[in-house]
Amino acid sequence: MFLNKPVENSDTKNPLQKAIIQLANLYNRKQFSAVIEQSYTLTNKYPEIFVVWIILGASHAKIGNLDRAIKSYQHALSLNPNYAEGYNNLGVVLKDKGNINKAIEAYQKALSIKPDYPEAYSNMGNVLKDKDKIDEAIKAYKKALSLKPDYPEAYSNMGNALQVTGKLEEAIEAYEKALSLKPNYVKVYLNMGAAFKGQGKLEKAIEAYNKALSIIPNYAEAYLSLAIAHKDQGNVEDAIEACNRSISIKPNYSDAHYTLGMILQELGKFNKSEASFRKVILLNPNHAEAYANLAGILKNFKMFEEAETNYKQAIALKPNYFKFHYNLGLALKEFGRFEEAEACFKKAIILKPDYGEAKHLLASLVGETTSTAPRDYVENLFDKYATKFEESLVKKLGYKIPNLIAKIIIKDCKSELLGSVTDLGCGTGLFGKEINHLCKRLEGVDISQNMIEKAKEKNIYNNLIKQDILEYLSFANLKFNYFVLIDVFIYIGDLSEVFSLIKSRNQISGKLVFSTEDYDGNGYFLEQSGRYSHSKKYIENLCKIYDYEIQHFENQPLRIEKNQYIKGGLYILNF
Repeated sequence: MFLNKPVENSDTKNPLQKAIIQLANLYNRKQFSAVIEQSYTLTNKYPEIFVVWIILGASHAKIGNLDRAIKSYQHALSLNPNYAEGYNNLGVVLKDKGNINKAIEAYQKALSIKPDYPEAYSNMGNVLKDKDKIDEAIKAYKKALSLKPDYPEAYSNMGNALQVTGKLEEAIEAYEKALSLKPNYVKVYLNMGAAFKGQGKLEKAIEAYNKALSIIPNYAEAYLSLAIAHKDQGNVEDAIEACNRSISIKPNYSDAHYTLGMILQELGKFNKSEASFRKVILLNPNHAEAYANLAGILKNFKMFEEAETNYKQAIALKPNYFKFHYNLGLALKEFGRFEEAEACFKKAIILKPDYGEAKHLLASLVGETTSTAPRDYVENLFDKYATKFEESLVKKLGYKIPNLIAKIIIKDCKSELLGSVTDLGCGTGLFGKEINHLCKRLEGVDISQNMIEKAKEKNIYNNLIKQDILEYLSFANLKFNYFVLIDVFIYIGDLSEVFSLIKSRNQISGKLVFSTEDYDGNGYFLEQSGRYSHSKKYIENLCKIYDYEIQHFENQPLRIEKNQYIKGGLYILNF
């Protein structure tokens, strides 16, 4: 077939041949509307000339008229049933139309006619990949390459299939082979960047995306990929700039607006983030995640009715996504609608039976006291809370416990320096900021990476460690004068292991300093808030079991919740 091959200089005097040559050249110049118009004129006069129907099908395909393209190809093949290229072209359009099984039939027919047809093998690989038959797809690509070793598209397609299976190094090798054959193959740079990103090699990913942009400077998709890589790297300003560049090139690019909204949300810029998510929904009313994220922002703004509406819209679009049910449950719980929240958490658990976060909050609502909050629950809670932690807790909720505990420790201390201190559950470093000038060494430990990053900005800790506290106490080299846990035990019910590990593993005598929320009973209790409260009697009993001595205890209001202070206890124990 001569499409994509100019034939301007033909001297033929045959009027039909001249017309077909003219069609081909119009097609090559991408004047598809003119091709279609003239093709229909020719088919009326020469209905039996199959090549005109092929050109007509290709032109319809180029401008997105897929149904008409299919009919044109089918008519051409009824005139010439042994035309392998026609079946291959039909397969491409059927795949674009979503008719995967019929596309496979078309490629199989092409290969039955022409068994050494590399393009048909490569295209067959694409549809097999879409059916998640990745191993079969890779075999098809390899067959195409055995027939045509200098086939960059087949290497590119094979790289994409290998990337799906997680074979990122092999995928990158395939992409490199494609680029050696076609150096300006821009889509390969984009896919290679994704493979590097999957390996955690963000610098290489960014380099690949920038290479794509050097070839096509107005490539909106490449700017979006670049934005995501910068975001993952922590270069937030560069990420926002890349998102904005993507949107400036393609103003109605919903994915770019969504990514920008996510970045702004993580930065705590909720008004701007809200605007981005509303723009996404305007452009793509079926974007479930945009509804869910908008709902989360509206919940923070106390716009409960609209938040609920958006959560329910997200669920309507993706009814089997467990997290949407969980998030609606969180909102309903905050609204005080506990029975409805309970139903949401139960639904989330049905969809994801090992969903520890939902199980924890369901337990808090039905009056079941578990031994500890799941690690994922605490980690996710504080990762999300990190950007607004200090402003929300200190400025809005009257949180002064780090300052009060620092004063109690300083008053209790008999020397000028406190020695070595480990701040367990250090958060953003509120306590460390109060006490670091008196510490010989100050170490911080937290389960949330985002909290650790905020604490690093204060430059007050000798060492910061992202780790679960029990893991840290079990394996770290412990030689501390003070173990400080502020607002940590509210996420641990049974404190036995903490008390045991500190007493048995610390190499010197020391002090355990902590806060609790008050419980009027004898033990500990999982509150509807999802936090644990502990009674003084429970702490006294642990002291007897593990040989601690209560040196200091006082009641203090901890923070404001629902317009009233939560009561708690502040302790210093000797061991």
